[in-house]
Amino acid sequence: MRHQTFGVFSTGSLLGLVLTLSGCSEPEAPEVQVQPRLVNTYTISRQSVQDWLEFPGVVEAAQSADLGFRVTGKLATLEVNEGDTVTTGQVLATLDDTDYQIQLSSRQAEFDQTNADFNRAQNLLSQNLIARADYDKLEAQRAASLAALTAAKQNVQYTKLTAPFDGRIARRHVDNFEDVSTMQPIFTLQDLSSLHIKVDIPETVMIKLRQDRASKIFASFDSLSDKQYPLALQAVSTEADPSSRTYTVTLSMPRVPDLNILPGMSVTVRGSQQEDIDSAVVMVPTQSVVETNEGRIVFVVEEQEQGLGIVRVRQVTTGKVSQNGIQVTSGLTLGDRVVTAGMSKMADGLTVRTSKEWSK
Repeated sequence: MRHQTFGVFSTGSLLGLVLTLSGCSEPEAPEVQVQPRLVNTYTISRQSVQDWLEFPGVVEAAQSADLGFRVTGKLATLEVNEGDTVTTGQVLATLDDTDYQIQLSSRQAEFDQTNADFNRAQNLLSQNLIARADYDKLEAQRAASLAALTAAKQNVQYTKLTAPFDGRIARRHVDNFEDVSTMQPIFTLQDLSSLHIKVDIPETVMIKLRQDRASKIFASFDSLSDKQYPLALQAVSTEADPSSRTYTVTLSMPRVPDLNILPGMSVTVRGSQQEDIDSAVVMVPTQSVVETNEGRIVFVVEEQEQGLGIVRVRQVTTGKVSQNGIQVTSGLTLGDRVVTAGMSKMADGLTVRTSKEWSK
C-alpha cells in the first residue's frame, strides 16, 4: 500500500501566499469627478426689454364709395377705366337719356299749360271774376306740375354719373351697354390722398393706447423693411370683437409720393408702449421657450458662485414671434438669466456651469 505525503504549511507561509495573490489583482480606479453641465444663457437687460409692440395691419383708403346711378337705364358710355385718377364732378359714365328727355319735354308742356292757367286766374281773381276755390285749385295744379318738371330735369342729370370727390377708380363692376338698376355699383372710387391702416390689438395694449394717444406709431412694409412711416391715431373702437377679444384701431398715414401703396396691402404696425421696466414686454431667443402640458416655461439660472448656478423652472406668458425672438409678456424680470440651449436636459434644481451669452 502506497502512502501519499502532504506538505505542511505554517501560518506565516499561508499569510504570505494570500498577500502574494492579492497583490496580483487589478488596483481600484479612482472615482471620476463629474462636472456640472455647461449651458449657454441670455441675461434680461434693459436692452432686451421691448417697449415696441408689432401688429399686422391692412391698408385701406381714407374714403371709399361704390358709385351708381340714381335712375335705371342702359349704359351709353364708360368714361374711365380702373386705375384712372379722377377729380370732383368729373363724368364717369352716362346712361341713354332718350326716355328721360321725352319725359322732360312732357313735364315742361304740362307746366307751361298750368302756369298759363294760373296767370289768367290771377287776373280774374283781381277782378272778382273767379271763385277763390277755383283759383286755389289752379295754383295747386301749377305747383304739382312744377315739381314734376323739376324731377324730370333731375332725372336727366342723373343719367350722368360724376365723381363726388377726388380719387382713383379702384374697380369697375359692369360692362358698357348693360341695363343697370338704381344704385347698382358701377365704379368703386377711393380717396388715396391719405391712407388708413387698421389693426386689431388686445385689451392690455388697448388700455395704454387710450391713456397715451401721443404714442409713437410707425408703419413698415416687407419690401421696404429698412424704412418706417409715421402714423397718427385716427379712431379706436370701443367694443371688442366677440371671438378674438381685440379692438380695432384706425391709423392715418400720409400719402407717400414715391410709393404705390394701395388698399388691401398688408403692413406691420409698430407702436411704443410706455411701461415700467418690470412689466415690460421682453424679447428672448425663441428656442429658450419650452412647450409643456402645463403651459410654456423657461429655465432660469440662479447663480450660486462664480461660473456655477442652479436651474429653476419659470412659467411664462408669450406673445408674438419675430425675427428678434419671442415676446415674453409675463414671468421674466430684469436680470433673469435664461438658458438658451439644451433645454431637453434641464431640470429644476440642476447645478450647471454658465457659458457665453446668447446674442441677437
